[in-house]
Amino acid sequence: MADALVPTTSLRSSFYSPIPESAREDLLLAYRRFLESRNGDMDLTRGFSRREEWLREAAGWRSEFKGRVDGEAFNRAYARFDEVKNLSMPEVALLTFVKANAGEAYGVEVVNRVRQKRQDGTKLFHQVERLLSFEETYHTRILIGATQHFGVKVEGAWRPNLQLRLLIGSLAYAPGLFFHPILLASEISGVFIFQWMLHRVGQIFRDQPAVRESMERRLIEILVDEVGHVAFNRMAVGPTGLSVVRRMTPGILQGVVSTTPEYKAVGLNEHEMSKLNGFDLHHLPEEVLRRAYFV
Repeated sequence: MADALVPTTSLRSSFYSPIPESAREDLLLAYRRFLESRNGDMDLTRGFSRREEWLREAAGWRSEFKGRVDGEAFNRAYARFDEVKNLSMPEVALLTFVKANAGEAYGVEVVNRVRQKRQDGTKLFHQVERLLSFEETYHTRILIGATQHFGVKVEGAWRPNLQLRLLIGSLAYAPGLFFHPILLASEISGVFIFQWMLHRVGQIFRDQPAVRESMERRLIEILVDEVGHVAFNRMAVGPTGLSVVRRMTPGILQGVVSTTPEYKAVGLNEHEMSKLNGFDLHHLPEEVLRRAYFV
């Protein structure tokens, strides 16, 4: 599936650079066209046609992880983090995918339920916002799909911890003036985490190229989306808001990692998180920069 190229993407662009107010409507229209090219038919009931095609293709990636996989231990760790000590590092990496999937699904559900009451469906901005929310549902399916290589079936209902409920609640119920700065900081934090996971997966599965490629392709697909989501939320945040976002993002990152301690178990420690301070668009893989929408 080929994505549209966006000529304004460049190494000089930054997550924190402001967008001129006069250009926003044109950029929104350009982003809408990009989403049509990337997603195909975007029906909020039936789904996005090209995303469904991608998932069907991914379901055919039959590479099998060669190593110990204890399904019972995995599901105990899924239910209780203190059981993670019984897993191998590849199993912890998979668990991180699964828990990130569960957390994202919960966040999308809560935020959508609250935001839809505030949206004006006649406005282009809110129309695009709804499409991006639906894109997020594909991220959960992309991540959970990695279990097919390990022969693991995730069992039991997942319950968000109090920290995650508070973090998502603060976003969902934030007044309009604060919503997009908080969301933008969250999106930048997410880009950092998925970029870090991309590198870490390459290390953990370096001796199993087929499994590694599947997990990397899943993360790249999500990164392409998330870069566009960052661009979109920058359209709603002025220069003052962007300076707040820059200061807010490290705290958001800390909050995300604390609500999903599997990230630390797989190696995202304080030293690694400190790299967020210098992290920006140009650190992303060339494929992501080539395929993503960013202005």
